[in-house]
This record gives sequence, structure tokens and C-alpha cells, in this order.
Amino acid sequence: MTASQTDFVQAIYDIFPSPVIFVDADRIVLSVNAAAIEQFGYAADEMIGGSIQRLYASDHDFEAAVFHKVEEPENTQFTEGIYRYRRRDGTMFNARLRVTPVIDADGMTCGFAGIVHDISDYLELDRERRKVSEILDTALQAIPEGFAIFDADERIIVYNDAYRRICGAAGPSLKIGMTAEEIMIAVYEVGYYPNAPIGSPQAKAWLENRLRAFRHPGGDNQIFEYGDGRWLRVEDFKTRDGNTVALRIDVTDLKRAEIALDRQRLEYYTLVQNIPDFICRISPDLRYTFVNDRYAQFVGTAADDLIGKPLLDFVPEKDRESLADVLKKLSVEEPLAAREQHRKLPDGGDLWLFWSNIALFDGGELIEYVTVGRNVTELKEQQQRIAQQGAELQRKNEALNQFTGTVSHDLKAPLRHMSMFSDMIVEDVAGGNHQELPIYAGHLRQSARRMDQLIDSLLDYAQIADEIGSWQIVSMTDVISDTILNLDSFIQEAGASINVSAFPQLKGDPELLKRLCQNLIGNAIKYRREDVQPVIRIYAETDADTVRVIFEDNGIGVDPRFSKKIFDVFQRLHRDESIYPGTGIGLALAKRIAESHGGSIALDTAFTQGARFVVTLPDQSHAM
Repeated sequence: MTASQTDFVQAIYDIFPSPVIFVDADRIVLSVNAAAIEQFGYAADEMIGGSIQRLYASDHDFEAAVFHKVEEPENTQFTEGIYRYRRRDGTMFNARLRVTPVIDADGMTCGFAGIVHDISDYLELDRERRKVSEILDTALQAIPEGFAIFDADERIIVYNDAYRRICGAAGPSLKIGMTAEEIMIAVYEVGYYPNAPIGSPQAKAWLENRLRAFRHPGGDNQIFEYGDGRWLRVEDFKTRDGNTVALRIDVTDLKRAEIALDRQRLEYYTLVQNIPDFICRISPDLRYTFVNDRYAQFVGTAADDLIGKPLLDFVPEKDRESLADVLKKLSVEEPLAAREQHRKLPDGGDLWLFWSNIALFDGGELIEYVTVGRNVTELKEQQQRIAQQGAELQRKNEALNQFTGTVSHDLKAPLRHMSMFSDMIVEDVAGGNHQELPIYAGHLRQSARRMDQLIDSLLDYAQIADEIGSWQIVSMTDVISDTILNLDSFIQEAGASINVSAFPQLKGDPELLKRLCQNLIGNAIKYRREDVQPVIRIYAETDADTVRVIFEDNGIGVDPRFSKKIFDVFQRLHRDESIYPGTGIGLALAKRIAESHGGSIALDTAFTQGARFVVTLPDQSHAM
């Protein structure tokens, strides 16, 4: 060999991608190439001069390699085997070893040249392939329907146990490689096709029709009788590579099968195309890659038109920055984020959406986002209603406790008087003293009349419902005009002046609103200053979705300390009924009416020139 040839061989040796190791007859390393140094992690001087055994994972692997039989020269002068090796850092790998003996001038073996090819990746792939194959086989056998795949030559290559069972008595003879025609004939010959009795004139045509349907599936399912009074649905599909997928489904009850099939298709369509959730898949650069029909309808664009478009173009402008920030923060450690979104509909209604944003990663690299949205408006409204009902129940319980104590005390007062004067009458009659009897009787009559007034007021209060049953648009201007007309004689007698401004329309019960106004105007006149002409101002203020109706007078006013107490049943700050008659029910009625309209009433304690009552009502006129 010339020097140039030697240099050429050495260059190939140095750059050869697989580890190459030369050993002598005693398996002492003589030379290694760069790939061997890199693969095993040893320096060249650590390997050369040492036994090759140190590179094997175990003595067993070493002995298996050493004693592997070398092929005879007339065949091949190398051996191959797969062994485990150990690197300098202790990690192991599997490799295919090809060993070629080195023959000297005398024809004797003086050493060996070995090429080590790492096959760890191939083995891992093979294990994964086997694992996937086992999973697929298990899944295939778990399918209750008969399932088979035929290749382009119509030979069966895959089938499950259900398919074999459907072949009936011909099932045990089913084998990989049989053609579809051979299988049909085998099933026919065991009498499993009632529509094609053995030897009948129609058998040949029937089998030809079945074979033609198999070869040219048109997408229409065939249902026919088979076996002993059973029915079979046949579905065949051609794949792009020319294979045929065959499904055989036992549908014994034909009518039931037809209904079930329709239902299954409807459920499938409903699930895929009309699923109630909004589903979309988004690329890392925030472009749609898939949307279901529900999401497309929600956005207002055809599903196909959304694919490839930027997500943020179809998100309300006020939500774009927050959504982009949510997606950006998703990570391998926290790939899921949920959020609620509130939108106002064109008709003024509310729309609440619950969004789940999921980031999918592969090896730490973001693959895509999956966003699932659900309309939770009804749930949100239910939660709000429950919260409102809870607060209302608490308010009513508190009011009931207060109401019970107040009513009990005020109703017992005239009863105590009646009992007391009755006892006095009994004593005087027994003593023959009749002089005071008319006086006592007058007190009894007065107490009874007082009790009657209290009971009437209580019934009046109780008859006002907590909620309005029949709503209508009400002109507050007309309500106040009618109220003033009803109080005309009282107003004239007091010489009162009433100034009324324009009012918006409200939604409510006009008769109850008249009673509310009548109580407030009547109180303003009743509690007037002596020798001062009563002046009453009634006007309205609007703010967002509320209307405040304000009743302002120049009367004696109300001590701010009693601003809450005056709205309780039978609460009176003036006990002398000769000056300020009444039962103390008026403001309680006004409060109950305001609350039945979803509003409230309060005393403006900052007003000192008389009394100012503010009735706050929701502006619901637009909802009619």
C-alpha cells in the first residue's frame, strides 16, 4: 500500500461516524478512532493498552461477544451481534457490533477490528412501536362492532374478534390474507345469508351485489338479515391509500336500529357541530386553526372564514390586552387559566361567559392554545337571584322580628286600657257607685276605636305585597296629580302650596304609588308649623338606572336620631293625637310600597328647613 493510500485509509478511519476499535488477539485495545472516543467518553490513552472488556456493560456481554462464532471465509469474514456497553460516566447503551478478524502474512488471526453502531434509539422506537401495537390491538378487540381492514388487493390484513364472530360458522376458518370474496363465499356456504339461500337462483346475484358494494362503497349503509334471524349493518370505507375499512354491526331489531342510528347521527352532529361550549384552537402567533360551529355563530362569522385569521380581531377591543396577557402568562407549570367575561348585548341584556384557556407544550415548546367558552349567564343570574333572595330574606326576618315586637306592644296598649276600665266598672257596679260608669264606658269605647284603627292599619299594611304582580308603565305626573286631587279638601283647609315639577315615566303599580305619594304629602301637611303656610315641593332626579322622587316641606321636620325608626310600624314621635292624629302606619306603608317596587325611601337628614323624603325607584320603563 502506498503512502497516499495509507493516508486515505487513515482519513476514512478518523472521520468514520461510528466507533472503530482495533484489538489484538488478547482483546487489548490497539487503536480507536475519534467517534469511539466521543461515544465512550474515555481519552485515547485511557483506552489504548487496556482490555476491551471494560467497555462492556457486563461480563456476560463481553463473553458473548468474544465467543460469538465467526463465519467461514467462503461466506463472510465478520460476526454481528447486539450487546450492551458502558460509557466512562456509567451510562449504558445498546449497540450492534460487527467484528472482522485481522489476518497476518502467515494467515493467522492477529487481532480484530470492531465497528460499534449505537442502536439505542432504534430499540426505543421498536419498544414504542410494540407498545402502540399492543394498545391498538387491545383497543381493536375492545370494539364491540366487527372491524376489519382490507388492503388494495382486497386481502384482509386486520380484524377483531367481533368480526370473526359475525362470520358465524365460517369464523374459525378466517385467516389473514383471505380475500373479501373468499370470506363472503365462506359465510354464504355455511348458510349465514338468508337472502341468498345455498343453491338458490338469486344467490349469485346477491353475492355479486355485495362484492360490488364492497369494492365501490358509496357511503350508504346496507342492512340485511344474516344468521339465525339477526340483522347486520354493513359499512365500508375506502382510504386514501386504497385500503378498505369494514364495519359490521349487529342491529337485530331493525326498527330500533334505525332509530338508534338516527339518534346516534343526531347526537354526533349535535356534539361536534352544536356543542353548547365555544371551542377554538389557536396557534402560538394567535391565529385560529380550528373553531366549532357554536364558536363561529357566537363570533358571527362562518367557521371556514375564521381559520387563519388573528384571534384578537374578533375579541372586543376592551378585552384584547387582558386576553393576550392571560395567554402570554401560560406556562408548562401553569398551563391553564380561567376567567369570566361580561358583555352587554344590543338589547341591553347581560351575557356572562366562562372561558378556560389551555396552553399545550411539547418538550417545553408551545404548540397551540385551546380555548373553551361556556355561556354561564343563567347560572350567574341564579347566583345573583340567590344572593338577592338571601339578603331579602335576612331583611324580612329582621323586619318581622321588629314588626312582631312593635305590633305586640301597640295592640296590647288599648287592650290594657279596656281591661283596666272594665275592672273599674265591675268594682263600681259591685259597690253601687254608678256615677263614674259613663266616663269608664267612654274610655272603653275610645280604646276599642283605637284598637279598631290599629287593626285596620295593620291589615292595610299586610295587604301590600312584597313584589308587584302586574307591572305597567306609570306616569308619575298623573299619579301625583290624582293624589293632590284626592287630598284637595285637606290641602285647602291647611292653605298648603304644592309645587310639582315634571316627572319621568316609571314601571310599577299606579294605585300603590298613589298611596305612597298620599302618605308623604299628607304627612307634610299634617306636621306643618303653626302660623306658617305649608309649602311642599315635589321633584325628580335621574341617575343611571334610578329615579329619585323627592318630597320636601317646610314643616316641623324630623329629629335625625329617628330617621330609621319613623319607618317602623306604629312608630309615632308625637303622642298627642289631638294635635297630630294617626296610627303611625303611614311611613311604614310608604317604605313597604317603595320596596315592593325594588326601591327604597329615606329621610334626608342633611335638610334642616323641614323634612325631605327621598324615594329611590329603579328606572325599568325601558324593559317593557
